Amino acid sequence: MAPKSRLSEAALIKPPTTLSSTILISEGAQLIGTHPIHIGDHTVLHPRCRLNSTLGPITIGDYCILNERTLLAATDEKGLIVEDYVVVEMNAVVEARRIGEGSVVEVGVKNCKFTPLTSIDDAEMVEDDTVVYGYGERRKDMSGSKEARKKLVEKQIDGLRALIQSNRSKFLS
Repeated sequence: MAPKSRLSEAALIKPPTTLSSTILISEGAQLIGTHPIHIGDHTVLHPRCRLNSTLGPITIGDYCILNERTLLAATDEKGLIVEDYVVVEMNAVVEARRIGEGSVVEVGVKNCKFTPLTSIDDAEMVEDDTVVYGYGERRKDMSGSKEARKKLVEKQIDGLRALIQSNRSKFLS
């Protein structure tokens, strides 16, 4: 007998969705689960990006970029909130309650950066403007580049509009 698919039966159910008319969502993206998924203005979902609302609702803010082969999943009924200007890099897995404005989640929080193989304990809060790297090492980002990073994300989204064919209607419930 063939092994069971890694996707649960909930993957076959289209979740209730609220999608901004300005999002850029690849036809290859996957929205699965049973709880609502809300996606804000000018947000980009690359091909093979997956949002799983099986355990709780998901809210994605404005000007977010969810790259290829990312997985964002709510871990409980309280759901997952991704604030504005968040970039989730390719292959990253986000199973959290909240990712703060301007955060960058790298492969493997407010204006925070998490490098590969970094993990944060469930009840732990990471202060704004923190870079988490190595084996739990942390430092404050004192570059003062918040506004510059926001402008870069906006320009990147403009460039992606020419590269990714969007099919918003496929995901409306």
